[in-house]
Amino acid sequence: MFHSLAIKNIQKETTEAVSIEFEVPSSLKEDFQFLSGQFLTLKTEIGGNEVRRSYSICSSPKSGILKVVVKQVENGVFSTYANSTLKNNDTIEVGVPAGGFVVNTEADNKKNYTLIAAGSGITPVISIAKTILEDEPNSSVNLFYGNKTASQTIFKTELEELSKEYNNRLNFHLLFSAEKGDSRFHSGRIEGRKIKKIFKEFAPISNTNEVFICGPQEMTEAIRDFLIKKHKYPVNQIHFELFTTTLKKTKSNSKSNKSSLVTATIDGETFEFTVKPGETILDAGTKNGVDIPFSCQGGVCGACKCIKGEGELTMDNNIVLSDDEVASGQYLACQSKVKSESVKISFDF
Repeated sequence: MFHSLAIKNIQKETTEAVSIEFEVPSSLKEDFQFLSGQFLTLKTEIGGNEVRRSYSICSSPKSGILKVVVKQVENGVFSTYANSTLKNNDTIEVGVPAGGFVVNTEADNKKNYTLIAAGSGITPVISIAKTILEDEPNSSVNLFYGNKTASQTIFKTELEELSKEYNNRLNFHLLFSAEKGDSRFHSGRIEGRKIKKIFKEFAPISNTNEVFICGPQEMTEAIRDFLIKKHKYPVNQIHFELFTTTLKKTKSNSKSNKSSLVTATIDGETFEFTVKPGETILDAGTKNGVDIPFSCQGGVCGACKCIKGEGELTMDNNIVLSDDEVASGQYLACQSKVKSESVKISFDF
C-alpha cells in the first residue's frame, strides 16, 4: 500500500548520495511504524514511466524520523532524479515499511553483534546498530564499514560521533579500498584475509552471537561461506541483505502451451488473471493491470513476497526468503512461474 508523503528535508550526505526525510502525518503514524533494517519502496513517474525503487530506512524506530538515503548509480533513473531534481516539500508515493532484514532486541540481552557493510549497505546497518545500542545496554557491537574513500563514506561523521557516545560498546572500523586507511587492515576491500582477521582478532567467532551483512553479493557470499563452511557457524544467526544480484532467470522447461489461471488476494481484494508458460506471476499480473506489490524485480528486495494456497509454483532464484519461509509456502512473485492449471496466492499475510 502506497501513501503520498511530503519531503520534510533532503540533504547531501556525500557528493554521490542524498538523504530524504519524510513528513508522516499523524493519521499515518501507525502505517509507517518500522523495525530497524526494513525498507521503503518509493514510486513516482519519470519521463512518462512509473519507476519503483526500494531504499533501506537509516533512522532508528525510537527517533521518530523516517529517512532513507539514495546513492547515485550510473545511469540510474530514480537515483539521478533523487540526487538532482527532488527538493523539500515535493511529494512522492511511499510504500509501507517491509523486509525481514531486522534485529529483534530485548532489554535483558547480553550479546555481541558483528555488523559488516560496504557502500550504501550502511543504510540498514546504521539503523540496526543504533537500535541495539539503544535497546540493549548490556550488548556490544562490532561494526566494519568499507568504502572507496573517506569522502564517499555515508554517515562518516555520524558514525564517529556514535562511536564516541558508545565508546565502551561500539567497536567501529572504517576501511578504504581506494586510499590509505588507518592501518594495513583498514586499507583495501573486505575480502579474503580481512574477513579472517575480523573474526579472529576483532570479533572472534566464539564470542559473536549474531552477524548482519549488507553490501555487494561477492562480499556477502565470501563472509557467509567463511562462517558456515569453514567454521560451521549457525545459519540462522547470519542475517544479510542484497541490493542487487548477479543471478539470472532460468529458461522455462515447461512443455505445455496452455496458460494458467492465477487468483491473487491483495489488500483484501481478489483478482484473477492468466499467466503464460514461462511467464512470472509479477509480469503477467502487471500486464493485466493488477497492482502487485514489487520493487527490484530481481528477487532481492522481497517486496513481492506472497504465500501459495492451491496449485504449484516454482522459483527461478531465491536469495531473500529463508528456508523456514519457503517451507511455509512463501514465494517471490517476480521469480515465480506456475506449474499447474491454476494457483491461488495471497499477498496479505
